[in-house]
Amino acid sequence: MAFNIHQKLFNRNGELLEDAAILYQNQLLTLFDQSPEAQEFRNEDRKTGWTRMLLDYGFDYIGVTPPQMSLDNLREILFEIFPRKVSAPAEDAPDVIAELQAFWKFLQREFHLENAAANLAILDAKAVRLLKEEMDSPDNFGFAKSFVTMGRERGFDITSEEGLNEWMAVYNAEIAPSLALSPPSPSITLSPEQIEIVQPFRYTLKRVTGKGHKKNRKRK
Repeated sequence: MAFNIHQKLFNRNGELLEDAAILYQNQLLTLFDQSPEAQEFRNEDRKTGWTRMLLDYGFDYIGVTPPQMSLDNLREILFEIFPRKVSAPAEDAPDVIAELQAFWKFLQREFHLENAAANLAILDAKAVRLLKEEMDSPDNFGFAKSFVTMGRERGFDITSEEGLNEWMAVYNAEIAPSLALSPPSPSITLSPEQIEIVQPFRYTLKRVTGKGHKKNRKRK
């Protein structure tokens, strides 16, 4: 059966149908992975994994599938959600834009999406510069993202659970004296459930304590 990119992934209340969304995402990413656009992108030896994030954030934060993704939706994901939620060097910005270019070229060729040309038009050199600025801006660093970035800069292998635990132990030991002060510095406990290691030096920050920060808002 041919893949239906226009299938509905939200119920009447606008809530995401998670099982259907997972199947949709996996099928679409498999098709993209087999496409000439993806093959060309991989031949350039770039870091990958950004398309899955685009789909995840489109589903969970914006409430849209690729055929429904407007320019404003794409800009929000790229320049607001990515910089807040993904801990990665700003130097990865060219890889982000290049992979998403390949993805939207694939969508345009394979599915003739009406929004593909407009979305492709903003995935240019200007987008690379803006994404670099946003990924490098401290204004987009929450505590968890700052923690991961700090550990990486201090030489810890935050790409592994062992390295993450080592950095947590050092961090908590260093701030222990301040715990007796008012206000205390926050200690931190993170696990693989809280930081999804997507690729080396790239993380999707889920939550630090308590409930997650997903908006999971209803589809518009």
